[in-house]
Amino acid sequence: MTAREHITAAAPDPAPRRRHVEQTGWVSPTVRRHAEAQDRAAAEATADRYRVPETREQLLAMRSADQNRTYLEHRATYDRLMHGGSGAA
Repeated sequence: MTAREHITAAAPDPAPRRRHVEQTGWVSPTVRRHAEAQDRAAAEATADRYRVPETREQLLAMRSADQNRTYLEHRATYDRLMHGGSGAA
């Protein structure tokens, strides 16, 4: 037997077998907080925060998608605010 074989045979196993059962279903607090934050962000992103504008400034401050929604669903309000129809402020 060579010297190298003797050292290898005498050394402990470099990757010993685990003698305990790993916990199943355990999640670290950091991972849990991250998952909860992701869930909250997804819920907030899907929440509908659309409000019918009452002034021209509110309408112009809206995202273009909400302006289009106002135009399609509340045409009279859109025309009143944008074109100065009756009751425009």
